[in-house]
Amino acid sequence: MKLIHTAWEFLQHRKLSLAAIILFQLGQIILSLWLPSINADIIDHGILGNDRSVIYSRGGLMLVISLLQVAFMVGAIYFGSKTAMQFGRELRAHTFKHIQKFSSIDQHKFGAPTLITRATNDITQMQMVILMTFTIMITAPIMGIGGIIMAIEQDTSLSKLLLIIVPALAILIGTIMALLTPRYQVQQKRVDRINTLLREQLAGVRVIRAFVRQGTETKKFDDANHGLRSIWLQIGWLWAFLLPMAFLIVGLSSTAIIWFGGQRIELGMMNVGALTAYINYLMMILMSVMMSGMMAMMYPRGEISAKRIAEIRDHQPSILEPTTPRRLPDGTLSFELSKVSLQYPGAEEPVLNDISMKLQPGHTTALIGSTGSGKSSLVRLFPRLIDASGGVVSAGNISVAELSLHDLRSRIAVVPQRAFLFSGTIASNVAGALGSFSEIDDERVTHALKLAQAWDFVSELDGNIHANVESGGKNFSGGQRQRLTIARALYRCLPDTTGHREAELLIFDDSFSALDYSTDARLRESLRESLQDICVLIVAQRISTIRDAHEIFVLDKGNIVGQGTHNELLTSCKTYREIVQSQLTAEEAK
Repeated sequence: MKLIHTAWEFLQHRKLSLAAIILFQLGQIILSLWLPSINADIIDHGILGNDRSVIYSRGGLMLVISLLQVAFMVGAIYFGSKTAMQFGRELRAHTFKHIQKFSSIDQHKFGAPTLITRATNDITQMQMVILMTFTIMITAPIMGIGGIIMAIEQDTSLSKLLLIIVPALAILIGTIMALLTPRYQVQQKRVDRINTLLREQLAGVRVIRAFVRQGTETKKFDDANHGLRSIWLQIGWLWAFLLPMAFLIVGLSSTAIIWFGGQRIELGMMNVGALTAYINYLMMILMSVMMSGMMAMMYPRGEISAKRIAEIRDHQPSILEPTTPRRLPDGTLSFELSKVSLQYPGAEEPVLNDISMKLQPGHTTALIGSTGSGKSSLVRLFPRLIDASGGVVSAGNISVAELSLHDLRSRIAVVPQRAFLFSGTIASNVAGALGSFSEIDDERVTHALKLAQAWDFVSELDGNIHANVESGGKNFSGGQRQRLTIARALYRCLPDTTGHREAELLIFDDSFSALDYSTDARLRESLRESLQDICVLIVAQRISTIRDAHEIFVLDKGNIVGQGTHNELLTSCKTYREIVQSQLTAEEAK
C-alpha cells in the first residue's frame, strides 16, 4: 500500500481539487446512465408510438445532457491531470532533495543508475497510476454499480446473465494481472541494468577504444537489451491476449442478450427500447469491469515503483544534521584532525589510522602519498562528506558533528580532482550563481580568474566572463576547465566589497594534475600573495607543487609516516625521499 500512502502524503493538501474531480466524475456518470433510459423512451413512445413531440422533446433533452456530460468530463480530466502532474512534480522534487543529502557511502549503496531510474521512470509510473485513478478508477465502480441497477430496472430476468458474464470477464482480467505483476518487477530491474551499462560505457568510451573492447561492451549491452526486450515482449503478448479475449466476451454477451431479449420481446415481456437500453447498460457494466481490471494491472507496477521510491525516501542519510547545531565564529578559522580513523562499511581494514593534523590560517599544508593511501578520504572529512569512524574533526575548535552542514560547508572551498562546469556563463560558474536572480560580482570574478591563471584565455573569448559554457564545460580543454574550477573556489575565498569572505579553508584535491609546470608555479605564487589569511590544504602527486608548503604530511597506507618541511622530510622520511627521487634529480630536489 506504499502507493496509496505516498499519494495521500502529497495530495492531502489538495482536497478541493480531489473533491472537484469526484463531483465532475459523478456528474458525468449519472448523466451517461440517464441517456439510455431517455433513448428507450424515444424508441418505445416516440418511434413505435408515432409521436414526434416525444422524439423532439426527448432528443433535445439528450442533447443538453450530452453537452453537460462533455463539460463534466472535461472538468474531471483537467483537474485530474493537473493534480496528477503536481503530485509527480512534488514527489520528484522531494526525492531529488533527499538524494542530495546522501553521502558517497549512501550513493554507493544504491548506485547512480538506479537513483536516476527511480527519480524519473518510477515516479512517472506512479504519476500515471494516479492519473488513471482520477480518470478511470473513480469512474469504473460507480458506472458498474449504476449500470447493474439500471439494467435490473429494465428487466430483472435478463439480468441473470450478468451472473455469468461479469465473473467470466473478471477471471480473465485477474489471471492476466497475476501473470503481469512479477514481469513488471523484472522489467524495472532490467531498466536499471540498461542504465548502468549505458553510463559505464559513455563514461569509459576512451578506455574502451584504447583497449579495443568495443566488441565485449557491445555484447554486454546487447545481452541486457535482449533481456529487456524479452520481458517487454512477454508483457506485450499478455496485453495482446487480453484485449481480443475481453472483446470476445463482450461480443458473446451482446449476442446472448439480443438472443434472449428478442425472445422476451416476442413473448411481449419486454419492449424494444428497454432491450436497447439494456444493451447499453451491459456495455457500461463490461467496460467498468475492463477498466477496473486494467487499473488493477497497472496498480502493481505503480506499487513496485512506490516501494522503490520509498526505499530512497526512507533511507536515513549517514551524515545527519545535529538537532541543535552550534554556529561557527566569524573571522578566520583553524581546522584540525585529532587521532582520526576511518573505515568504510564492509571494509576489512580502515582507510585512515590515527591521523592528527592542524590547518592554521595563513599556512599552506600539503598532503602527498601514493595512489590509494587515503588522501581523498582524508580531504572529505573536513567538509563532512564522510564521518570519521574514530577521533574528532573540528573547525574553529568545534566538532564538525555539532555544526550545521550548510554553515560548515559554506566556510570551505574545494577544488575536486575532476573538474566540472555547469551550463551557463563563465561568470555564473565562477560565482556559483546558477540561478537567474543570483548576484554576480564581476570584479571579484575577474580577480579570481587572474589568480587561477585563466584570464589569458577568458579575455580572448567573445563576451569575456559572460562567454557561454556548455554543460560539463565541453567547449573548453581539460586544463581550461581545471583553471575555471580553481577560479570558482578562489572566488569564495576572496573578500567581497564589504571585506567579508565566504570560505576560510581552501582545499586542492589533486587539482594541479591538468596544469603544466609553468602554470602550476604561477598559480601557487599568486595564492601566496593573495590568500594569506586562510587555511590552504594541497593534495598533490607532484613534488614541485608542494615543496614550498609550510608543512607537508606524507601518507602511506592510511598512516602518516612523515611530517615537516621539504628539506626536513628529505632527511627524515624514506617514503618522501623515494617519491622525490622518482620525480626529481638530486640537484632539483635541493
